[in-house]
Amino acid sequence: MMDLEEQFNFTNKLKHPTQEHIIVYRYFDRKQAETFTELLVDAGIDFEAQVDEDDERKPTYFGIKRTLESQTDRLNYLAIGKHRDKFIAAAPMRWIIITIALVVLLLAILGAMLDSA
Repeated sequence: MMDLEEQFNFTNKLKHPTQEHIIVYRYFDRKQAETFTELLVDAGIDFEAQVDEDDERKPTYFGIKRTLESQTDRLNYLAIGKHRDKFIAAAPMRWIIITIALVVLLLAILGAMLDSA
């Protein structure tokens, strides 16, 4: 049974259920887990890894000392970011949205300047 905090946790970082001095990172994507493993090894950080074979999604869990949390957070973000899809995949659509946003921003600034004059 998940507790309320875990239900609203939108990250892959969890509290260890029994050891408070351990932080747990969970990966459902195998490539992200492999990249995280490589980054941890390169940084010389000791960790324990386990694949949950009972879960149909086969998540990989990494247990790391909480004292190394700031270092591992950075590596975690790198591992996730390396294999993340772009928010807007099509380049022309990205530029259209950026252009529209800049026009709206320009109109807002222009409107504020004309209103104060």
